[in-house]
Amino acid sequence: MSKDQVVEIMNEWYAEMEKNKISVQPKASTILGTILSKHLNETKEDVYDRYMNTKAGEFAAFWESLSNSEKAYCEERRQKARDEYYAKRGLVDNNSKTLLKG
Repeated sequence: MSKDQVVEIMNEWYAEMEKNKISVQPKASTILGTILSKHLNETKEDVYDRYMNTKAGEFAAFWESLSNSEKAYCEERRQKARDEYYAKRGLVDNNSKTLLKG
């Protein structure tokens, strides 16, 4: 949706400028394209991104503000990142081992 929409708006803008015999510097076009893309691509911020970027002093309040499903999502993403970290380095995650009871 959004990339096509940005291209469509930019092309329409260029056509109108050409009709009115107005030229624009390439830098101005880049700036406009960036702004349009930002505003047309706005999505809800991912809770995991907030989780990763919350300062330590604010973390307890942030964590308490999350719903149970958001907490589960953060834990799932955190574990996935941890698993990838260990797998890429050929390491064994000792915290993931469980004892067998017999």
